[in-house]
Amino acid sequence: MQMMLMSEMGSSKMGQVGLELFDKQDFGTTSYAQRINYQRALQGELMRAINTLDAVKRSKVMLAIPAKKTFLEEGKPPTASVVVELHGGKTLSEDQVRGISYLIANAVEGMEADKVSVVDSRGKLLSKTSNPDNAGSAEIADMQAKKERELEERIEDILSRVVGQGKVMARVNATLVSRHVLTTEETYDPDKTALKSTQTEEESLDGSRGGQSGIAGSRANLPGNQDAGAAGGGGLSQSVKKELKTQNFDNSRTVRNIKESAGGLEKLSVAVVVDGINIMKKDDKGEESEAWEARSPEELAKFEALVKNSIGFNEARGDTIKVENIKFMKEDFSESEKIMTTLERKKLVNALLKWVLLGLAIAMFFFIVIRPFMRWITDSFQDSVEDMLPRTIEELEELQSVDNTLPGMSSALPVLEESLDPDKAESELLKERIMSLMDKDEEKAAGAFSLWLVRKDG
Repeated sequence: MQMMLMSEMGSSKMGQVGLELFDKQDFGTTSYAQRINYQRALQGELMRAINTLDAVKRSKVMLAIPAKKTFLEEGKPPTASVVVELHGGKTLSEDQVRGISYLIANAVEGMEADKVSVVDSRGKLLSKTSNPDNAGSAEIADMQAKKERELEERIEDILSRVVGQGKVMARVNATLVSRHVLTTEETYDPDKTALKSTQTEEESLDGSRGGQSGIAGSRANLPGNQDAGAAGGGGLSQSVKKELKTQNFDNSRTVRNIKESAGGLEKLSVAVVVDGINIMKKDDKGEESEAWEARSPEELAKFEALVKNSIGFNEARGDTIKVENIKFMKEDFSESEKIMTTLERKKLVNALLKWVLLGLAIAMFFFIVIRPFMRWITDSFQDSVEDMLPRTIEELEELQSVDNTLPGMSSALPVLEESLDPDKAESELLKERIMSLMDKDEEKAAGAFSLWLVRKDG
């Protein structure tokens, strides 16, 4: 029951149905309706699985499952199309796209992974076919660029270990087979012959016939001459044997069937530029200076042989390679360093100016706002306290004459009496007033100070 509730919540939340579609089945459902419902449920389950990926916001899976045929050769393979909407700033890696393809292919009977097309919400094809024969122009271009980059890195890596880092540059132009090609070659060798067939025919004839002798003509048939003819005649025998032999010869023939898949390497054109050698030479004055020296033809020939072996050079295929020794121009970074130094200095000055201005702003805020506010609070508190305390002996006596029944008054009066000693009460009071007037009015403070000195001396 809990699983059914979770399934219903998931289907309503994600907008698709899954295998819970079969929880309620009518007995009168036809096989066609069941097949359609199964396809819908399978699509929903696959969408739920794809939506669990972090980069996927939502997805749509469409399956094309043809009806089963009696004979396998009459059936068509199932295919699938997937549309994914990604979260902002996120992408799917090639492994994730391949994983989606294999996930769907393994969930549908008879489907292959290369029959699954994955596109994003902008219509960009994310899945790449694994069969080179079915590759389009975009895939061929990607394969070509990848092959060229791989060969260039291989050449520069092997030569940079010999001539030094940054002293070699390679460029490769790879021509790939753009379509599936099947070639049949039939070769005859005129210098070699072979007996193709032999035919022998034999004929034999054995026989004999009687010989004729005597008088020729009609006289031999007359009576009296027949016996003479018989006595004079003898028998003739013969044997004939005939043999006919026919031999057929033919030149040797070689038949080859060559199958070239799309994406195969058809031709390579390689260009390699190698820097020379920097040596120190002395001039007429004996001062050493750096000079550039070209490499020998023997070195270039060795470099060419290394490149040929590293890239699988095939002259019969039409591959070409060129290795040249050219002086590399050195970039002058002095101006760049000056500009960078100036920019860093400006950046440092701006940072210091920023902190100085911030400090000045804080100081101004303290002197203009905080300090007057604190002074106002202190003066107000001091004035209120002074107004509450008695200033003279007469005020203290008046305070003593007040009813001592007020709460705390009995305990406070001895302290006040102690603090207002007749000998020094007025002197101390003047001193305190002088200190408070120092910040307010200097003239009044000077007058009070003079009065305090006079009373103190008196």
